[in-house]
Amino acid sequence: MRLDPPPKHAMRVHELAKELGWPPGRLVDELRSRGEWVKSAMSTLEAPVVRDIRRDYAAASPEADPEKSLEPAFYGDSADLAAITSEPDETFAEALARVKAEPSRHQKSATSKANRWRSPVLQALLDEIIAQRSGHLGQSSGEPFRWELKKAEQWHMQWAKACLTGLDDEDPIVIQWIRLSGGQRPHLAAELSSADITPEEAGLRLGYGGRIDLRMDTLYARFRDRRITRSEVIVAVRQWRQNNATG
Repeated sequence: MRLDPPPKHAMRVHELAKELGWPPGRLVDELRSRGEWVKSAMSTLEAPVVRDIRRDYAAASPEADPEKSLEPAFYGDSADLAAITSEPDETFAEALARVKAEPSRHQKSATSKANRWRSPVLQALLDEIIAQRSGHLGQSSGEPFRWELKKAEQWHMQWAKACLTGLDDEDPIVIQWIRLSGGQRPHLAAELSSADITPEEAGLRLGYGGRIDLRMDTLYARFRDRRITRSEVIVAVRQWRQNNATG
């Protein structure tokens, strides 16, 4: 039986020096003193030479001290072995109960989102328009989906722009227009609002002479569908106001 099988590949001087814990130059000098032709630490060594060096010097090399691996210097100057070997402050069962009692990261995120403040107009778009559509799936936390919030923010921007073109910018008034229009076409609400027409008046079903006629669609719906003009809406509302004032 061969105790020292030859290496699978030609070993270089610096590899054997690392194995012995020597500087490469020391091994180069030792090999040259034995009559081996070695040019540098990158030179390769024959298997018999490697066996001879190992036989002569491997036993003399200091072996690792098992107790030394437990010294703080082995782990670094900042190692605290007392903290490693000390008893834990809580048992595993106590730690498990504490972790279960704490809310998860997802629950914390959902709670923070649910408590996020939104403008009344944006919240109205979410609650009364988007959440009422058939495609809304909803979430158990009551928080809208990301695409729903993005859609509501886009519509909110359109209604904000309409306030610059004649729409009354008071939140309750804007919300009434949103309910009447289904959140769509804020420019139509701006056209009627600039004529001093309120959402309640735009939602009236008026017929001939400004009288209530339940067979008719609302003024807003007829104006939206271009069945009547803005001027006709204004005339109908004025007649209705006069009828109520005299009645």
